[in-house]
Amino acid sequence: DNHLSDREWLELDHPTIADIACFPYVSLSPDGKISLDAYPNVLSWMERIKQLPGYVAIA
Repeated sequence: DNHLSDREWLELDHPTIADIACFPYVSLSPDGKISLDAYPNVLSWMERIKQLPGYVAIA
């Protein structure tokens, strides 16, 4: 969460493979009973990922 406090994406000023690769694992955290409520920057990052062209929700 701290890493995303002053940036929109994990590494560069645009989405990269790092964002795409990390997103599925982070988005499945609630399935493992890990709440992301305490991580507002991560939640915002996830919303930005979902707005990318071609995004398809995990079933």
